[in-house]
Amino acid sequence: MTVLVVGVPEGAELELLRSRIQRNPHFQVISHAHTPDVALAHARVLLPDITVLTVSGNFGEDPDARGVFQGVRALDPPSGVVLRTRAETATGDLDVVTAVGAVHLVRAGDEEGLMRALRTIGLRRATCDPDEMP
Repeated sequence: MTVLVVGVPEGAELELLRSRIQRNPHFQVISHAHTPDVALAHARVLLPDITVLTVSGNFGEDPDARGVFQGVRALDPPSGVVLRTRAETATGDLDVVTAVGAVHLVRAGDEEGLMRALRTIGLRRATCDPDEMP
């Protein structure tokens, strides 16, 4: 499964996240982007199976995060999304989007939750319908 990482700047956090994802041989980080326009350009060209989108604040009030989310979900086939929130971020505004199929909410630092979300999306993609469970 190919993974696009969005919203994490170059540095230690990005390298740690990349290494966590790639510990499982079924997942390969193919690109990363810190800005929305670059993220969407990469997504349109690379068509990632999964997008790990780090949300730094309130998702409902962040047009950049919403734009990336809507853009990767509009791909054909749509990218599964792991919405990764900072530990202090309130998650109430994310409940609506996580109910939309192959979208999962994970707190930053929750490695087990991240891998569980990636595996679940991977199983959905294996059925050729990324929004339905096998």
